[in-house]
Amino acid sequence: MSEAFPQPASNRIAKWDNLKAVLIFLVVFAHLFRPAYRDYPILKTVFFYIYLFHMPAFVFVSGLFSKNAVKKRNYDRVFSFLLVYLVTKFMNWFVKLLLAKDLVNEMPYTSLFQERGVAWYGLAMCVFLLATMFLERYRASSLVALFLALGCLAGYCKDVGAVGSMSRILVFYPFFLAGYALKPEQILHVTEHWYTRLLSAAVLVAAFWLCLQYQEELTPYIEFLKGKSNFSALEELAPYGGLFRLAFYGVAFLLTFCLIAVIPNFHIPVVSTVGQRTLSVYMFHYPLVTYFYEGFVLKDWVLANWPNLYGLAYAVISLLIVLVFASKPFDWLATKLTVLPLQKTTEQKGSGDV
Repeated sequence: MSEAFPQPASNRIAKWDNLKAVLIFLVVFAHLFRPAYRDYPILKTVFFYIYLFHMPAFVFVSGLFSKNAVKKRNYDRVFSFLLVYLVTKFMNWFVKLLLAKDLVNEMPYTSLFQERGVAWYGLAMCVFLLATMFLERYRASSLVALFLALGCLAGYCKDVGAVGSMSRILVFYPFFLAGYALKPEQILHVTEHWYTRLLSAAVLVAAFWLCLQYQEELTPYIEFLKGKSNFSALEELAPYGGLFRLAFYGVAFLLTFCLIAVIPNFHIPVVSTVGQRTLSVYMFHYPLVTYFYEGFVLKDWVLANWPNLYGLAYAVISLLIVLVFASKPFDWLATKLTVLPLQKTTEQKGSGDV
């Protein structure tokens, strides 16, 4: 989910739009089947595999295309992401309010700056942009190394997730910094060779095969990949949590690079358009997912109607959700809710990318 305000379409590079379309689909897909993944062996593998790289890749691309905002000290951009956070948080709370059967005993409560759900990304982007504005005078490689270390050490802090999304912010900031330090042209130069694409495809397949082979051993550590809390959840492995997180960084960076390499660099109808409108999908999909969790109970419907094709059912429904919320009306609405009236019109053409 890179910038909230993309460049004009004529200057866009199709690879990045295609990449963001794939990533936003994975976000919706993972959120949609989360209540059911423990019931299906293959979904356990898919869920763990997705969380190995999909948010690291999003944050990396966010950093990659935040250079202008950082260098020009564009605080309007920071405030717009704060609005993304608040609007997304409010919509999720409101849906829970509508689903509550007894408002006296089931009234949903929320804390303004404590967030463990999907809205965390908007708040994290505010912090990422502000921190990078302050730190960009320092050498990028040193900053990445420093925050990799802090990300590894953060899990040993008992209260690291108590305020805001601090745990996730510390864990994922190195991906933002790495993206900020690199130029898109550098990445394209390396990833456009046929042998790089072939090797990258092999790595992605091999990683999935390993997740499948060691499914039972890996499933308990899905929450660890989300970076929400400290290492206490690792039980007997907790003392080595920093090493596990360092390994996660290595795998996530590798798979992100491989995914970028295999993504086509030409305009794909619908797909490339979705990639330009990931913000609206990000903001609006989770209230619907919450309804599927607690109201309609999609898990039971899929089990009753698609017992042997549950994976396909979740994929098709996820695709429909992406297409609906990437449509022009929702893109327009996301713009109105999060773009400041005083921002220059040349900075955006719709709500654009998260």
